Amino acid sequence: MATHWTLEDLYRGVMQSWMVLVGTVVAFALIGFGIFVIYPQKYTASAQHTVEPISVLSVGSSFNTVNMETEKVVATSTAVLKRAVEDLEDTSVEALRNNTVIEVPRNSQVLIFDVTANTPQAAADRANALAEAYGAQRTDNARAVVEQTTAELGDSIAQLQAVLDSQPIDSSERAATQLQLQSLLDQQARITATPFYSGSLVTPADPPQKSNRPSALVFIAAGLFLGILVGAIAALIVSRVRNGPGATYKRSTAGEEEPETATDVVVEPDQEVELDEDDRLLEPEDGGLPVSRPIGAPKRGHTTARR
Repeated sequence: MATHWTLEDLYRGVMQSWMVLVGTVVAFALIGFGIFVIYPQKYTASAQHTVEPISVLSVGSSFNTVNMETEKVVATSTAVLKRAVEDLEDTSVEALRNNTVIEVPRNSQVLIFDVTANTPQAAADRANALAEAYGAQRTDNARAVVEQTTAELGDSIAQLQAVLDSQPIDSSERAATQLQLQSLLDQQARITATPFYSGSLVTPADPPQKSNRPSALVFIAAGLFLGILVGAIAALIVSRVRNGPGATYKRSTAGEEEPETATDVVVEPDQEVELDEDDRLLEPEDGGLPVSRPIGAPKRGHTTARR
């Protein structure tokens, strides 16, 4: 059966596909904006702390350098985090660790504490507390090393002093022991005089003005992209359904005009029916009515039909 298309059918099909596409894009854009509204806001504050070399803590390196990779790990150690949490009292060790990122600028002896929180003030307070806790913990570590080393040197000095007292005066052994004892005394004095300046908080964190949440344009653009993708698929499906075999048949049958009803030839019981050579019904002279379709006729040889 032939398909009858009209301009109205084409216009309706195009408009339906475009309406599906545009409606889907608008819906996804609104969804993207809604996600932006409910998206949780986070704030990140940064504090910068210098790392000064401490001789007793700079084992394996020169006096003027610090192993920054080691200090980066120390900055998020449990000891430092506990000290910071004690000053904050509004977070936990695990929460502070999970929301902290330590950065080390290239070729520098500076630690940058990036701390994220739900409010700007909380982010700044936690970053400053963590940086100060790191400096205090580093100083305490150096002091503990000095105290332990001094105690060990004191024991060695006491032992050498006992040996020195037992040796004869002006003997070579006593002179050698005296040199060792003096070396330990000098080492003890040098360690005791070690400075404990671990660095300072050179750039305290200020409450950030902007949150980490992306702008509304990012969410809307993402919604538009997804809307175009999904809308194109939906419009294609609608077009396929509309142009399917069933829909085409309905449109073709609905568009066909009803043929004009022709008056059938009524053959009276006693009326003779004449046929031509092709067995077609000859129209009566007084009928004057058009024949809409062929009428079944008797076989050749029978010229009259009786009911």
